[in-house]
Amino acid sequence: SVGHRGAGLKALGSGTANVGLGAAQRGFCVAAAVEDGKVRSVRNGRVRSFQEIPHTGRSGWVNLLRFWREDRFRQLHKHMERTFSALGPIYRETVGTMSSVNILLPADVGQLFQSEGLHPRRMLLQPWATHREIRQHSKGVFLKNGEEWRADRLQLNKEVMMSAAVQRFLPLLDNVAQDFCRMLQARLERDGRGEEGRRSLTFDPSPDLFRFALEASCHIIYGERIGLFSSSPSLESQKFIWAVERMLTTTPPLLYLPPLLLHYISAPLWTQHATAWDHIFSHAEARIQRGYQRLSSCPGRGSAAGPAGGPYPGVLGQLMEKGKLSLELIKANVTELMAGGVDTTAVPLQFALFELGRNPEVQEQVRQQVQTSWAQAGGDPQKALQGAPLLKGTIKEVLRYRNTVPPSALGRLSGSVGPSSKVLAASVCSRKT
Repeated sequence: SVGHRGAGLKALGSGTANVGLGAAQRGFCVAAAVEDGKVRSVRNGRVRSFQEIPHTGRSGWVNLLRFWREDRFRQLHKHMERTFSALGPIYRETVGTMSSVNILLPADVGQLFQSEGLHPRRMLLQPWATHREIRQHSKGVFLKNGEEWRADRLQLNKEVMMSAAVQRFLPLLDNVAQDFCRMLQARLERDGRGEEGRRSLTFDPSPDLFRFALEASCHIIYGERIGLFSSSPSLESQKFIWAVERMLTTTPPLLYLPPLLLHYISAPLWTQHATAWDHIFSHAEARIQRGYQRLSSCPGRGSAAGPAGGPYPGVLGQLMEKGKLSLELIKANVTELMAGGVDTTAVPLQFALFELGRNPEVQEQVRQQVQTSWAQAGGDPQKALQGAPLLKGTIKEVLRYRNTVPPSALGRLSGSVGPSSKVLAASVCSRKT
């Protein structure tokens, strides 16, 4: 829980909790701060202990049984909304082996982030960490904290987050996006209804968005396509997407169970999870070997990408060429970037389509601006993006208030908004030790 992480809590004042909570509940409105390395909250001038935070029951196994019996995992946002109404804007909960402190108000969450400094404490995805330990693989940024996390993150930022890096891999992303649009257009012409040029089609975009995110992630990270938009993907591609889907599907239930115990008793759930990760790592290992061969065949190519320096080799190639991380750390980080970037890309896109569908006038404005910007950019995706602020604004707004992190990729804080809910909920999660 947060108490075990060494973060502190302090009161914000009753005026911040104006979401229909009672006076007693408003008094427990808290924000994060570090106070003597202990979790504390202040109310009426008195320091309160972590144990005084309202909770849903002390038995994690009883709570887990209730979650399964009442199918709360499918409607987690509804459960959180009801619990916030009953217990106030902060409560703690233990479900199985997972202990969490849930915070309702954005202002409180903001102060929590501010208190973390340069070394935020990330929730440990224990199933992933257990797999690495059993197989003796190195851990990437998703499974690290402190100085070790920051050191890896600074190296990855240069190849993934900085504007120069984005400009290098944007053409690869654009290539995948255009193929994705052509695939949808072909489906619309084949299965749609209505007149030629004005056909309409209703379908669930989730599987297609998942494949788009996986294809794009692999193209950016490994510098090569895996062919998920092909009418007949290779057997290797089919096995790979099965492994990623299986890994993401088995992660959520394992978050609440002791994975090491499941490993020792050869539980089917754990076996499926570990087998999926093994295939994902084998896939990454093969790409690393290919990248090493390419670098060996072009020793004087340098780090430039583009026409002057050859084709962009992907994040993997850039990291190998720079040589700042060991091959084991590179494999660990690119594998986790690929796995962690699929759902966190597909889900925001799905919510963006949902919101644009609910607001057709905004959708039309975004479409017109994108078409105009693309025509003026002369095929340059970077210039096209700069000329489409409404598109950027749409994505930022979705990221601001929609739950864009699925249960398989829960981080330290995850927004949770239900279809009929207007509250922003955040949960601070960590594994009990």
